[in-house]
Amino acid sequence: MSCAMKRLFLLWLLALACLSCGPQRAVVHTVFERNSLEAPLYSGHRGLQPFGPENTFASFEACAPHGLWAVETDFRRTADGVVVCMHDASLDRTTNGSGLVREHSWKEIKALEVKEVNGRTVQKCYDYATLSRRQKGVPTMDDYFRICSRGGLVAFVELKEDDGVIAQMNRCIERYKMQGRCVISSSKRELLAAYRAQGGRELIHLIFAKIEDLDWLVSLGNAALAFNYPDLSAEVHLQHGEVRIDSLKELVDHCHALGLKICFRAVDTPEAAAQSAALGLDYFPTNNLWPGRYGRSSLEGVQ
Repeated sequence: MSCAMKRLFLLWLLALACLSCGPQRAVVHTVFERNSLEAPLYSGHRGLQPFGPENTFASFEACAPHGLWAVETDFRRTADGVVVCMHDASLDRTTNGSGLVREHSWKEIKALEVKEVNGRTVQKCYDYATLSRRQKGVPTMDDYFRICSRGGLVAFVELKEDDGVIAQMNRCIERYKMQGRCVISSSKRELLAAYRAQGGRELIHLIFAKIEDLDWLVSLGNAALAFNYPDLSAEVHLQHGEVRIDSLKELVDHCHALGLKICFRAVDTPEAAAQSAALGLDYFPTNNLWPGRYGRSSLEGVQ
């Protein structure tokens, strides 16, 4: 073998070694996948909270290694126009700061730490005292989309306000090549309408929808919704046009017939996951679960 051929061969081996050592993504998730118990589409509510406080680097970065489909977050805008991941309008509940997010600069919020305020359903797998300063920090919108992009995750965004947030979000979706990998949600119809008016084409998701919202969502296209039914065995008696709906399963089937995706409240136990799968829900928002956490055997026979 000539010296030139040997050099090429060594460069090839070096390239293979670099690829094997670098971060790998087993899959890049999209919003078009099919949900099931065997391959559940879990969306980590404010991140995967068993591994860190809500809306932190720790909770976000745990999603991809644990096989989640999506990571959900909320956007708020600082006084100087930086969009951060924060559920509340105020800093008081979740951080060691106080006051409204919109009244503080990014420099001020960057200096804060997120407190341990995980909900009662979360079964912790971490020790807060061992988390680094960065892991307890407040991510920006850019940080969030970067984590989703690198981890192959769907970005499941909840809009709380606009004031420039939507335009910044649309630029991030393009910058991180997240087209077809986003769900844009809100409990406010006007924000979803504003997103569509600003050229947004991703799947929209109306939180706490009512039966009278179905036609509006269909008119916007590429839409989904969440009904507020924490009890998945609840009886329902609804009317949509000429269609009578008398069970949650009929409600799910009707939404699917209209071309809508649907979910209910957070799925935090194996039993709730099995019930949700039996209803045919399109994804599972969760505070507490990831694929295989309790093993397939824990789901056997649960309906």
